[in-house]
Amino acid sequence: MFMKPGTIYVYPIYGIYLCMNISSQGEGAAVLLRSLEPLQGHTLMHQLRGARRREGSRALKDKELCNGPSKLCQALDIPRAFDRRDLADDPEVWLERDPEERVLPLQDGEVVTSTRIGIESHGEWAAKPLRFYLRGNPCVSVRDRKAEAQAMPTQPADQT
Repeated sequence: MFMKPGTIYVYPIYGIYLCMNISSQGEGAAVLLRSLEPLQGHTLMHQLRGARRREGSRALKDKELCNGPSKLCQALDIPRAFDRRDLADDPEVWLERDPEERVLPLQDGEVVTSTRIGIESHGEWAAKPLRFYLRGNPCVSVRDRKAEAQAMPTQPADQT
């Protein structure tokens, strides 16, 4: 996270899982990738995620393929060797937008802002609104219903 913007930071957690961040605009700033909505490659993602699950486990739903930081790395087959790779000039790793998708401006209340998950013991950082997700997206790992209610756009009063 203390690298040039656009640099991937892959790191282990709990000694067995990986997480991935992308450094951004300056010292210590980063986008922490915690989930994504898979648009293609579901079969391969199921295989990659299934390889790490216990035999006899129930089949994963598509929305469960990448709905957590380590699940995302497993489903995308992100190895530790991706650490410090540059998204701006590395020909083997990049981010892209679906060229078929029409990009519409987000409406008020569509982006939910809440506190991060699992850092309750980290003092002032536990209360900061540093988590963002799209309301209603089925691939969000944990919904914050209170934050969703606060993000709802207010309806104008009836003018009749």
